[in-house]
Amino acid sequence: MHSVFFLPLLASLATSFPTTPYHAYEVAKAIVARAPPEANAVIKSVTSSGTGCAGNSASFLIEEGATVAFDAMVVDFTETNPAKSCLVILDLQLNPKWKYTINKATDIRGFIDGASATYKVVYTVSGKTSQASGSIKATNAPDGTYFIHAQQDSGATSACGGGVATMDVSLRLAPQTQGLVTIDNMDIAFEYSQC
Repeated sequence: MHSVFFLPLLASLATSFPTTPYHAYEVAKAIVARAPPEANAVIKSVTSSGTGCAGNSASFLIEEGATVAFDAMVVDFTETNPAKSCLVILDLQLNPKWKYTINKATDIRGFIDGASATYKVVYTVSGKTSQASGSIKATNAPDGTYFIHAQQDSGATSACGGGVATMDVSLRLAPQTQGLVTIDNMDIAFEYSQC
């Protein structure tokens, strides 16, 4: 079994990187580079879309690891609909004798200013799902920044040979709250294993 855990970068750096499809390609290369050679990992495509990452703006920052960073995952009480979402789609093909598991753990970082919010991340691979969800509260972030290590579960495992994985991230401001909440970046545990 080979594990990959996308290493964290400081949330403050997340907005300083360009947000182009090139970065999606770079994370794909990083995922493939960490696969065992015999798994023959090939990324067919990686895309992102949604109100929290419109037009492939979800960045993938590489520095001896990878972090998914969002430049538009901000909910503010002044918005009519204080909710954002981002759907990331990754098509990872492997040797038919190998499979991968996504979301053995999820770490989330961001900023909060006087508000409360809920987050939900749903991973789907080969019809199987894995989820991380919870609350973000200002009382847990006295300096305005927060870190959440979401509960671990068994993750979602691909069929032998890999396949398409989706990561659906949503952030919603709590009713009758004022302020704003962001998700700046997420670290995702990723694992390869033989069938």
